[in-house]
Amino acid sequence: MTNWLIVLLGLVAAWVLFWLLWPRPLARLFMAAERKQGRLSIRRVRQDGFDWHVLEGGHGEPLVLLHGFNGDGYHFARVSRLLGAHFRVIAPDLPGFGQTTFQGELDYDVESQARRVLALLDELGIERFYLGGNSMGGYVACALARLAPERVRALWLMNPGGLQTATLSPLFEVVYQGGHNALVVRNREDFQRLMDYCFVRPPWLPRPLARELADRAARHAERAQDIFDAIRFHSKPLEDLARGLDMPALIVWGQADQVLHPDGLKLLSECMPQAQTLLMPATGHLPMIEQPRPTAEAWISFAESAARRETREAARV
Repeated sequence: MTNWLIVLLGLVAAWVLFWLLWPRPLARLFMAAERKQGRLSIRRVRQDGFDWHVLEGGHGEPLVLLHGFNGDGYHFARVSRLLGAHFRVIAPDLPGFGQTTFQGELDYDVESQARRVLALLDELGIERFYLGGNSMGGYVACALARLAPERVRALWLMNPGGLQTATLSPLFEVVYQGGHNALVVRNREDFQRLMDYCFVRPPWLPRPLARELADRAARHAERAQDIFDAIRFHSKPLEDLARGLDMPALIVWGQADQVLHPDGLKLLSECMPQAQTLLMPATGHLPMIEQPRPTAEAWISFAESAARRETREAARV
């Protein structure tokens, strides 16, 4: 009994050591659990100097999902569990974020990123697809749809960035006044500050995973600032990219978004002739994480309706 107690105490001590001092192994364990819950697997794709990290799962028509600033494909793990019965989910880490790697310097304006995603999809042999994105990812999605409208069956935009004429959010009021940019994470305190901006009811995030995500973002803070500047100063406004995009589009916005003002919902929908809108109450900047079920169900219903309409129109031709 004494030996078993010693072993148990040793295991508890090791767990505490990992939890407090060496978060990376436990963080990887939690990320694996998130993938399993989302029924996703990792796929590495080498293409033109990029080693893409892609989360993929499910069955059906391809649904490409693009994450936001300082995010990665794991942002869609919770909705993927619900989407996978209807779509083949493909969630890459955009260059500059997550675990996609490359050599040298890149241009990070949204059109350059959109071209890279198109090249990735060419490598995967995917011609036509549904396309979604959150925040920066929604901005890139609109740039991609502008570059190759014939390939995009429908758009799913969740709190998309890039609107130049929208009301300033609490976060961007600080940025425009020259204050601290919460999107550029330089330490663990910055990461917590960004979480506070993003959620009304933050999901539980294990401390080792939070520390690993914060440390990863901090290691690339200088690059994140470069990407932010490229998006802010060297990218076409979302209004220009979205105006006249004549494809089915569902625009979702959290009513309590403090990162991008929810007034953008109406402003963006007026640019897109086939847009439908959904304002989600008591929800922040990341509806697919904070409210995964209603977010996924809204898209499934919308996409099925758009597909039926497309079939009817094709039959009439």
